[in-house]
Amino acid sequence: MNWTNWPAARWLKNWLTHNFRASGSLIVTGAVFAIIVVGTIAAARQPDEAPAERQPQLIIGDTVGADFEELAQETWTTFIAVFRARSGCFGDVRLEAARNLNSRAAYDPGSAIVTVRVPATAAMLKSALIHEWAHHIEFQCAAHQDLRPAFLAAQGLPPDTPWRLDNSPTDAPEIAWSNIPSEQYAEAAIELALGRRQIPGKIHLTKEAVQALEMWAYGE
Repeated sequence: MNWTNWPAARWLKNWLTHNFRASGSLIVTGAVFAIIVVGTIAAARQPDEAPAERQPQLIIGDTVGADFEELAQETWTTFIAVFRARSGCFGDVRLEAARNLNSRAAYDPGSAIVTVRVPATAAMLKSALIHEWAHHIEFQCAAHQDLRPAFLAAQGLPPDTPWRLDNSPTDAPEIAWSNIPSEQYAEAAIELALGRRQIPGKIHLTKEAVQALEMWAYGE
């Protein structure tokens, strides 16, 4: 950008040239003054930079070992990349590990804590993490309501199907929750993030259901 074309700069340049041509020292002084003034004008014309939007963070608890932490951080990066368009509507989530758990993992909506049973294979851990993080979005993001009608339709379910049974535990065995849309959605998140579900399960997913989740995740 050529600042000398600005009206204020052209006026200042002409005024200095007319009044200080006879004095070299005054010309130098005037030039410095002009630089200061024009610099101030330029700074004032700069648009304000929008602050960077804070991304939700994965908080690692003391119960998580180093190997599991590394796998969890890598999986979180993949998960956030998929749900980046929705990252403004959910917050941080904490990860803990436990050796005694009724199922492979559980999510507590009140504390936003995911607990995963260890030890387990890498495939099992990744699947469990994404499944429970999908529940984290489900409970924290109000816009998640917009996904549900399309997801139910894609799964061939009536529009009035309850999304989650009242008081249904998040750590119930798979056989108990395979017909619950909320759990089907969480399994669809695994397929969307990893390309396929690496652990065979009893939940049936349609291709259209995964596509509905993908469109919502990308903000469409």
